[in-house]
Amino acid sequence: MPKFTEQEKENIRRAILIKGKELFIKYGLAKTSIDNIVLACGIGKGTFYKFFSSKEELYYEILKNEEEVRETVLNELFRENLSAKELLVSFFHTSFQLVEENPFLQRVFQDGEHERLVRKLPKHIVEEFSKDYTERGIQAVTILMERGILSKEDPEVIVGIMQAIMRIRLYKEKIGNDLFPKVMDKIIEYVAEGLTKEK
Repeated sequence: MPKFTEQEKENIRRAILIKGKELFIKYGLAKTSIDNIVLACGIGKGTFYKFFSSKEELYYEILKNEEEVRETVLNELFRENLSAKELLVSFFHTSFQLVEENPFLQRVFQDGEHERLVRKLPKHIVEEFSKDYTERGIQAVTILMERGILSKEDPEVIVGIMQAIMRIRLYKEKIGNDLFPKVMDKIIEYVAEGLTKEK
């Protein structure tokens, strides 16, 4: 096994993330193999395994990176001077827009991709991701409650409601591409009305 400098390791890792993302977008998790990834990167399989133990862990790492970018964009909303309801409505619409504009996140919401990932990942990684995601959500919700933007309720329940709304994207095709935006507008409006109180 060749020894790599720190710079080479960084370059290889970046290449695996970039090429892996391209292949996952094009073919999905099930139809992308580690052979496809190493061929696209011009590396051996052994080198791939120095960085990731499976294609699912690579997919998970890419997903985490995409979620961090999304969170950064959403955090910008809190700088705007909006009413509580407007802020929450804008939060949901921006979240959906970021998914619609991101081919990787779109892929996550297609063809049982997310379920396939969760099924194949080691249990401790799934639990860690879920716990971390929930904890960050609770922190954000608690801050919004302290600012008077959200009504005082169990933060975990509110995070669950927000997660449920985002997962409705999984049913876009079943609801119908033309009808879906109208359905989401109403759901977002009703939920924002229920979760917020005007200052």
